Amino acid sequence: MIENKSERAQTLLDDEFFQEVINVLKKQQIDVIINSNENDFDLRESAYRNVRVIDLLVGHLQGIAAEPMIKDKKWKIL
Repeated sequence: MIENKSERAQTLLDDEFFQEVINVLKKQQIDVIINSNENDFDLRESAYRNVRVIDLLVGHLQGIAAEPMIKDKKWKIL
């Protein structure tokens, strides 16, 4: 079992199934936006927020995965 959080995050980001799930979820929400009726403001706003949450989740995982590299560079600067 992987103990290090950064390694766990990177493993998840590299996982093909996880990538597929993320891509399908984003595509579904983008399709909602594209195929919504002219007056469906709330529906589009909700779908947009969902896309942003997906991006936030992936970005957070990327940040966790990059922590060791950031710490290494931080100490080299000081």
